[in-house]
Amino acid sequence: MRKKNLEVYQLALKMAGSGKVRNWEAIQTKLVEQGYRKAPQLLDGDKIRTILNLRCEESRKGK
Repeated sequence: MRKKNLEVYQLALKMAGSGKVRNWEAIQTKLVEQGYRKAPQLLDGDKIRTILNLRCEESRKGK
């Protein structure tokens, strides 16, 4: 896995855990805005999307 790809996954998980984003779509949008053009391809899977959505939900409950 390329370092840049790993960075996208790490940032996505960090955003999801922040409680500031609602779902994987919001995370993807923010990553693209920050210049991570491959984010849509990297987040194009049911498993990663489910993980991000669950983490977003858990983090937002805690706030």
